[in-house]
Amino acid sequence: MYPNLTREQALLILQSARNPDKAYDLFAQAAEVRDKVFGKRLWWSSGSGGIFPCLVKPRCSYCTYYTEKLFPTDVLLTGLELIESLGIQQFHISGGTDLDEGYDEQLLELVQTIKTRSGLKLEINLGPSFRQETVLELKKLGIDSVTSSLECNTPAIFAASKPGDSLERRRELLHYCEEADMPSRSMMLLGLGETDQERIEHLFYLQQFKKLYQLRLSRFMPFPGTLYKDRSRCSPWDTALITAMARLILPNLEISLAAGNSNDDIPLWYLAGGGNQLLGVSITKKEPPAAPDVDVYAIGEGAYVVDKRKQVARVLEGMNLEVTCEMPDYRALHPQL
Repeated sequence: MYPNLTREQALLILQSARNPDKAYDLFAQAAEVRDKVFGKRLWWSSGSGGIFPCLVKPRCSYCTYYTEKLFPTDVLLTGLELIESLGIQQFHISGGTDLDEGYDEQLLELVQTIKTRSGLKLEINLGPSFRQETVLELKKLGIDSVTSSLECNTPAIFAASKPGDSLERRRELLHYCEEADMPSRSMMLLGLGETDQERIEHLFYLQQFKKLYQLRLSRFMPFPGTLYKDRSRCSPWDTALITAMARLILPNLEISLAAGNSNDDIPLWYLAGGGNQLLGVSITKKEPPAAPDVDVYAIGEGAYVVDKRKQVARVLEGMNLEVTCEMPDYRALHPQL
C-alpha cells in the first residue's frame, strides 16, 4: 500500500509502471484499494450530452459533442420516464456551456420540471454556466452533484485546447460546491499534452476538494473537422496507468470512464482499480447503427434512448462481477458528502 504518498513518490511509481512488469503490482494495489473502499460491485448510470446549447467561442479544439439548440423538454421527459422504467436510478444532464449569460434560470426551471415527472437522481454538468447562488438552489432541489470538468489543469495546455473556455471559472465552480456542501465531480481528458508530472499535479490538486466524489477519465480521440483532428489517439495504457494512480492518490473517489473510451476499455480500467459506475443507458439525437445486444427506443423528434447494458455485460463475461441498477449510498461510505 502507499499511505501518505508524496508527489515525488507518485511520479516515480507512474514512470516505473510504464514497464508492464511494474504495472502489474501497481494495478493490484489500486484494485485492492478499490475493493476495500467500494467493493467489487458495479452499477449502471445514464446520461445525455447536448441538453443545452454550447456558446463557448471559439470552440474547443477537439470537440464535436456540442449542440446549438436546446433539447426539447417534452422529448427529454419521455426519455427519462423510459430510462426510469428500465430500472436505472441516476441521470446526468450534460452540455453545453454559457460563460456570459449563464444557464441559471433555464437550468433551475428544467430541474423543477423533471422533478415533477421523474424520480431519477440528477447530476448536472454544464461547466461554469451558473452562479454560486444557483449551486445553493440546486442543492435545495435535491440535485445529487455538480460537475466541473477541468479536463486539463495545466493553464497553457488548457488555453490551447479550450481557447474560449476558462480554467479559472472551472476551478472556481469546484470551490462553490465546497462552500455549498454540494457533492461534485470532475474529469481529466487524457491526451491533450499533459506530462506525467502535470497529471500527478492535477490529481494532487483535486485532493483539496472534500466534496468531490467522482473523477471521470476521458481518452482523447481525434475527430474529423476539429483542430486536433491529426493528433494521436490516447493510449488505453495511459488511461489504465492514470486510473491506478488516481485510485492511490484519491482512494475515496469513484474513478469512472468518460467519453472517448469504448466498451473494450472496461476490463483494463477495472483491472487498474477503476470502479464502480458504468454508463449503461443514454439519450442521443442520432439513431445509432444496429448492433448486437443494443436496444434502441425512439422517443420523438429524432431522439433515441440507447440501452447498451447487454453489450457491456458481454464484455464483462468471465470476470465474476455483479452489475446492478442500485446506486451505492455514498453518504454512508463517506460522511463528508
